[in-house]
Amino acid sequence: MNLTKKIIFLSIVLLSCFALATEYFLDPNNEYVYATLEGFEAVYDETDQSLSVINEKLNLFVNIMKLSEPVKGLELATLVQEIAKNLEKSGFKILSTDERDFQKYSATTLETSSVQEGTAVRVEFTIFEVPNRGFYMIICAAPDESYDDLRMLIYSAKQMLMFIE
Repeated sequence: MNLTKKIIFLSIVLLSCFALATEYFLDPNNEYVYATLEGFEAVYDETDQSLSVINEKLNLFVNIMKLSEPVKGLELATLVQEIAKNLEKSGFKILSTDERDFQKYSATTLETSSVQEGTAVRVEFTIFEVPNRGFYMIICAAPDESYDDLRMLIYSAKQMLMFIE
């Protein structure tokens, strides 16, 4: 079997595994259905209407929250700049900024690092706008030493956490 066929076969197996390892969570307002990976515990916070999924075994945390309702004249780039300034003031070091479409939405991801309670943590902040709904942010946090090993799982968890309207 040549390399291309092996890659295609492994990709199909991986996608099948993700499809079978999916759980769904309906928010209490019946507004969104969220898909989460099996092995993550889902916790919905009524106060800020955010959904956190946690994998304690891997020490991995992912959260999706609404930042604001649609605001006329507010652009994603402006919001990202303000968030970046606040992160730096809070002790986060911005390692990279990545602008690309996330699912079908324009998004910017800030990859940061910080030391929290003596532990080095890598945190991703993905900010995106949903037309006619507002601005949202997905936060992913993992220990710095295991972040690179968990990068594909983090990406998959973020993709799964996108709401199904």
